[in-house]
Amino acid sequence: MKARALVHYHIFKNAGTSIDSSLKRSFGDRWAAFEGSNAHDIQSASQLATFMTSNPGFLAISSHLARPPLPYPDCLPVVFLRHPLLRAYSVYLFKRKDPGQPFADAAAEQGFADYIEWALREEPGSIVIRNYQVVHLSDASWRCDHILDARATEADLRQATALLNAWGVAGVVERFEESVDTYQALYGAPLPGLRLAYDRENVSEPEAALHPDRLAWLAGLLGEELHARFMAANALDLALHAHAGKVLDAAIARLSHAGHGSPMA
Repeated sequence: MKARALVHYHIFKNAGTSIDSSLKRSFGDRWAAFEGSNAHDIQSASQLATFMTSNPGFLAISSHLARPPLPYPDCLPVVFLRHPLLRAYSVYLFKRKDPGQPFADAAAEQGFADYIEWALREEPGSIVIRNYQVVHLSDASWRCDHILDARATEADLRQATALLNAWGVAGVVERFEESVDTYQALYGAPLPGLRLAYDRENVSEPEAALHPDRLAWLAGLLGEELHARFMAANALDLALHAHAGKVLDAAIARLSHAGHGSPMA
């Protein structure tokens, strides 16, 4: 069955630029970015559906601001989840590099540990590294007047995990190539022309990549007490990231049982 379009829910600093590049190469001018009027103007499924109805030729759409559910049942979802500490460091480095980013001064003017302290004080803009992935994939995005005031709950985590279960596949940044192969194997037939690639773009953390255990290295930068507080403040994202790994494993198992073999074979 042919799909209407692929929808990439691009969570900030979750390897989304790399996926977007693959989609651009695959579909050219039949790929589109769908965003709001500003960096915080989140978009509903109905708004995305209106955009697609007005622009029926697009086969792939990427958006930082669109929120689930899918605009149409015959769309194919792509989303990547990332360990919250690795993601926080990537956010920090990216904002230091790009002063045009919202609240970039919080990263530019202090070290990583101080940036984490800033986030744990719940300063304006700090939601970006406080259970943000659960916020992105749940009704937490909509329960307040502004996305910067969002706060995730256990109920939001349950909603986000149920969403990944319903989609039947999830990407995991730390398992990027395996995730890419799984999406390609599942979506290549219903979306002819899709050619997802391993190319990594907009990578912000070359120093961390040099360390064989990046999580331990980053924990050392924070110290035991601050690291524990950060992880507690991101317990929902940590659980969602772990669940995404299980959803990915289940998708790989289904492909193997269907005779596709392991995506990384």
